[in-house]
Amino acid sequence: MTLGRKDLGATALTTLVVLAFLATHEGWGVPLIGDSHRWAASAIALLGMLTCGFGAPDKHRGFRLLATLGALALVLAGFAIATGSLTPLSLLVADIVLLWAASTLRHAWHGPRKPLTA
Repeated sequence: MTLGRKDLGATALTTLVVLAFLATHEGWGVPLIGDSHRWAASAIALLGMLTCGFGAPDKHRGFRLLATLGALALVLAGFAIATGSLTPLSLLVADIVLLWAASTLRHAWHGPRKPLTA
C-alpha cells in the first residue's frame, strides 16, 4: 500500500466536505456556512474542485467510473446551489466521498507508477 501526499491532501479536503455538510445539516452556525444549504453547497463544490486538483488523468480502466462520478458531482453541485435543498446536497457529499474512496483505493491497490525510461 503506497499512498502519497496528494492522497493525504485529498483525504483532508474530503473530511472538510463532510464537516461542512454536518455543519449545515445540524445547524452548527459555522461562519460562512451557517445553516444555509446554498452556502454549504458552494463551499462543498469548491472543496470538491480543489480535491479534484490532486488527481491526474489516467488510462486505467477505472478512470471512466471516476470521470462519471466527477461529472455527476458537477451536476449535483448545480442542483444543490440552485434549489438550496438538502437532498442534492446530501447526494453531492456522498458522490464526493465515493469518488475519494474509489480513487484512494485505486492508488493503494496499484501503487505508484514508475516512468518509462527510453
